[in-house]
Amino acid sequence: MNELKVLGTEKIGNFEFTGIEGGFGKNKKSILVKDIALIHGKEVKEVNRLINNNIRRFKNGIDLLDLKQVISNHLFLDYGFTKAQWGNSNNIYLLSERGYAKLLKILEDDKAWEIYDELVDNYFNMRYVIQKQDSYMITDPVQRAERWIEEQEEHQVKLAMAKQETKDVQDNTPISSKDYQVLSRKIGQKLDRYLSQHQIYNKNQVALLRWDLNNAILKAQEFLQEH
Repeated sequence: MNELKVLGTEKIGNFEFTGIEGGFGKNKKSILVKDIALIHGKEVKEVNRLINNNIRRFKNGIDLLDLKQVISNHLFLDYGFTKAQWGNSNNIYLLSERGYAKLLKILEDDKAWEIYDELVDNYFNMRYVIQKQDSYMITDPVQRAERWIEEQEEHQVKLAMAKQETKDVQDNTPISSKDYQVLSRKIGQKLDRYLSQHQIYNKNQVALLRWDLNNAILKAQEFLQEH
């Protein structure tokens, strides 16, 4: 399981909830059932009941996690819970985007799917802003180091792309007049050997063959220039 990270307060429309990252993969967003209940106008116990009644549909570690099983009890405040809420709950479920989608199939509510679209567009698919900052702007040393590593990886990708673009340009450079002359001469030499081997001496046939070959070279050069 990837380390969980509380991002702080997120806002979708008029709703504020606790943004969480990790648990289901690096940089993957997740959402608490208590926040799902708030956004959908349901009671937490009702949503928990739906999950528990259909628990076979949810894969642990992929669709959902029970925070009471994976984090220390003293961290409840970080996730927006009071001591009473944490202590009185049998389960504190955290859902991935996939788990949330499964829950909506159980809810079978048109309004729920509208909210789901908004959450996917504006929460699950949005990277945390600190990851878009340059490393030198981040004060936290661990996050600064993580961002610096990402920057180096991005730099390597850009460098590789630049090298490939340079190679593509070189590969598609039109034939120079000097290269054209060399190529024509070599083809002419091979043609002479072919004509001699097959005893082709008719001047009209020889001239036609030479014209066809030169024309083919010119067309090949034009093709490379266009592509």
